[in-house]
Amino acid sequence: MGYKPENTIHDLRSEMHAELLAESAVPAYGFWEEMATGLFMMACIAAGSVIAVSRTEQALPSPQEQMHAAAPAGMTEDEKDIDDTEVNVFLCEEFCTQHVEVFAAFCAEACPEEKGTGEIEQREEAEQEIPESVRVREEIIPPSVPEVQQEEIDLFIDNGPPVLETFKQQPQNQRGVYLTSGSSGRETKRADTFASLTSSHGNAFVFDVKGSYVYFGSNAPLAQEMGLVRPVYDLPAIIQEAKNNGLYTIARFIVAKDSSLAERKPETQIKNVYTGKGLGAVWVIPGHETVLAYNREILRDVIASGVDEINFDYIRYPTEYPLRSVGLSGTEKADQIEKFLKMSRETVAELGTDTKIGISTYAILGWNFPVNFEPLGQDIARFAPLVDVISPMAYPSTFAQGAYYYPSKHPGSRMYYLVYRTLQGYKELLGEHSWKLRPWIQGYYTDEEDMRDQMTAVYDAGLCGFTVWSAQNTYGPFFQALQKLEVPEKCR
Repeated sequence: MGYKPENTIHDLRSEMHAELLAESAVPAYGFWEEMATGLFMMACIAAGSVIAVSRTEQALPSPQEQMHAAAPAGMTEDEKDIDDTEVNVFLCEEFCTQHVEVFAAFCAEACPEEKGTGEIEQREEAEQEIPESVRVREEIIPPSVPEVQQEEIDLFIDNGPPVLETFKQQPQNQRGVYLTSGSSGRETKRADTFASLTSSHGNAFVFDVKGSYVYFGSNAPLAQEMGLVRPVYDLPAIIQEAKNNGLYTIARFIVAKDSSLAERKPETQIKNVYTGKGLGAVWVIPGHETVLAYNREILRDVIASGVDEINFDYIRYPTEYPLRSVGLSGTEKADQIEKFLKMSRETVAELGTDTKIGISTYAILGWNFPVNFEPLGQDIARFAPLVDVISPMAYPSTFAQGAYYYPSKHPGSRMYYLVYRTLQGYKELLGEHSWKLRPWIQGYYTDEEDMRDQMTAVYDAGLCGFTVWSAQNTYGPFFQALQKLEVPEKCR
């Protein structure tokens, strides 16, 4: 691949991202060699040089590639995403803070002013809040956290009167697992999952209701007209079955990554400002009038089914395209997402139910919000008053190996620290709304010890609930860990 001096850092990063996403032959042991190559290329651009680099295909796939290959199509896009912003944070923190002269031009353009030693000092200050005694896996001790001062908390429901709920009844207190639409439609799989949950102190069931298609018998006119209703289960029936088992029900509802709607209604597509064409005919504008109307109709059916909560996923802008091609600032993207959330609140209020609303968000926002907010548009503090639950996707596998966690410096295991640090960052951003946190934790490629460490991190952060993600819906290690790990008294 050739590069010209007039290329910008954004152009380089975008091209590198596209190449990484397209190729899956870089082995895990070659990561640092590949990163060093990329940095050398950036330095050459700053000096006005032209350099070509070729990648040598290897036989051994990385863990990320194995996960990509093993996961069902369309079910693990967030796990597969290569996030430009995370790569940028790594480059700035690991190389630009070393004051290496050859990288000076790159660092000046690519890294915001707040990066460098100042940000590292701030991160170290935040890490000092974690007890020094929490240093090894066997010695994890919960840090001091504020006690709940009231047994009842006013929950926001649009502009209507607040509903008082005891702490034990809050949606943030739920501990559950996710099932795909296919698994949800199989009676034996549901029965086995429900039995495992109830026997191990679990109390929540997450399932897909809408992706690029609608997975239940919705009467939504637009969805019916476009042929997008593809029922795989009886929605009211499985909700009732779950409730008969004492489970809290959460409907996962994908918002902006909707290729079916994008193809049938091209005007809804997020477009490239330079070409006027849709970005892959995959992503739709969350606040577009047609997008709102289409989703409102489906939401009405989901709410009427009696589900306890709707979790909005992919409620963001894409990260796999050059940032400038979307032509919107982070705030403008947040404006569009806010329109969707307000529509959802209004729909719940119109139907007069107590259905809760939650959003799934990127974990990296809790580490460096200003940088990562711009491509995503997920202004979590701004959205917090509109939702009941905020679920950062705190999957340790999505953090680059060799970055973010250093065994000699950070407390506990990698699984523990990355979840704990993500939640601490989110709590700082959310302030008075931090009690709404209920993270996603990683259920794939884990053992019982990994699951225990992640759950302990949630409890140590002062929270009570979590949902576990595994695209293959295999949760043996989680159920084993959940059954053995004592739930804090305030979370029971």
